[in-house]
Amino acid sequence: MLKQRILMLLVIGTGALFQQFLPGWAIFGGMKPPILAALVLHYALRTDSRNMWMAIIPAALLQDGLNLGSFGPALLTFPIIGMVAHRIRNEVFADGVVTQLFMGAVIGLFFTFVSLLIFTASGQRPFHFGQAMLRLIGSFVLGMITLPLLSPAILQLEALIPKRRNYGWQ
Repeated sequence: MLKQRILMLLVIGTGALFQQFLPGWAIFGGMKPPILAALVLHYALRTDSRNMWMAIIPAALLQDGLNLGSFGPALLTFPIIGMVAHRIRNEVFADGVVTQLFMGAVIGLFFTFVSLLIFTASGQRPFHFGQAMLRLIGSFVLGMITLPLLSPAILQLEALIPKRRNYGWQ
């Protein structure tokens, strides 16, 4: 259990680095792939609630800390994403490509929409309708691509963790 949590935190830290250093796609209004949101969704669908919250809190803090602007969008959206995904995890096939495409697109769109609302309402960024639509479409597409790529890679990493055997008095 401890090894899985350490791996989860390392994956989240590495995901934050990748998200920070990947270039923004000009065709999508400068959007970057929502790697941290995809990681939150992945862990919400596959772990218990304690581990889900252990993924949500650092991912949200890293997302808002590395983003230009005030803290808030990820601290608001990541818990919502996590709680909804954790609640419906028994009703969806988490390893299905169609499910991952759909849910990845939804989380990308939801996070970008809430970010646009918060940054526009607080006056941190001006609102331009064309730019906002371009960013929403871009986050939809990038979210759809990100989750199906990340989820199998994380599952393969977790498979490398040796399983605990019951030896002796343990």
